[in-house]
Amino acid sequence: MTIIKPLIAIVPLMFLTACSFFLTDHKNDYLQEKQTKSIEIPDGQSSRPIVDYFPINTENNEQVSSEYEIPMPQQVFSSGTSNEVRMHKLGELRWVYVETLPSSAWPVMKDFWTASNYGLSLSNPNTGIIESNVVESDGKESKLIMKIEHGIRQASSEVFVSHVVLQNKEWVRVSGDNNLEANVLRQVLDYFASSPSSGGTSLVALNLNYGQKAVLKQSDNKDNFIELNLEYARSWAAVDRALKEALITVNDLDRDQGIFFVEFSKQGEEKGFIRRLFSGESFKGSYQVIVKEINENTCMITIVSDGEDAKVFERDLLSEINQSLS
Repeated sequence: MTIIKPLIAIVPLMFLTACSFFLTDHKNDYLQEKQTKSIEIPDGQSSRPIVDYFPINTENNEQVSSEYEIPMPQQVFSSGTSNEVRMHKLGELRWVYVETLPSSAWPVMKDFWTASNYGLSLSNPNTGIIESNVVESDGKESKLIMKIEHGIRQASSEVFVSHVVLQNKEWVRVSGDNNLEANVLRQVLDYFASSPSSGGTSLVALNLNYGQKAVLKQSDNKDNFIELNLEYARSWAAVDRALKEALITVNDLDRDQGIFFVEFSKQGEEKGFIRRLFSGESFKGSYQVIVKEINENTCMITIVSDGEDAKVFERDLLSEINQSLS
């Protein structure tokens, strides 16, 4: 018993000593380290180059203001639309409209060209362009060029096909009522309609999602307007179709002046959007929906009303037109 008691006292002491060794704070040990000689590379050997994969831009020393707006993250998946597919025609211009983002339409169209008899010679997801193989047609070299663009509506795509021939070392679109373009677009329509709606997307084609053609904006004078990145003929047709879809009755129109004349009567007689939105006597009166050409590929949509009280409604009306554009 005289031997066991000292052992019982020694064992915990040894345990505590061992713990203190392993639990010693070593966080400042690096301060005692000394620089040693660099490693010498043997003759005939070379070191791997040091590459800065994340360089810091030191050329621009401007301070970021406190009002800097963080950009929205890129949308990777489609918004779960109904994937409606339909054909549009305006004069000689034809295109296929699809209710899905261009980044989701891109892989479907690549599969279409791969499975078709036209062949696939070029595909650029940054520009949305796909080209077929070059073939001989009526003694001339010809090919098909497909362009996938963001549609007027959010989360929509438009698919265009051009039949071009080589003339004087330049590719020129075949003018007139091109049956080949129409046939290919009908095949595209059928292919989209028969393709399963998986909601997938192409990461390499995400840039195509930022080319939206209709944007609701506000000027420096706080005036609201829609900027349409379309030529005048298509802008006019798009607004006409949007007014009909929104159940907004047009009493008269002047295409040369770019004006739709709309008359609203007392509350309760209007249909659809107007009945939901209007309340009170201040929204009676005449409105003009104006389509103004800014340049060859851009138009501006504005609302002009009779009274100042009705101006508070203009942005809501523009927003409804913007959502109904197609």
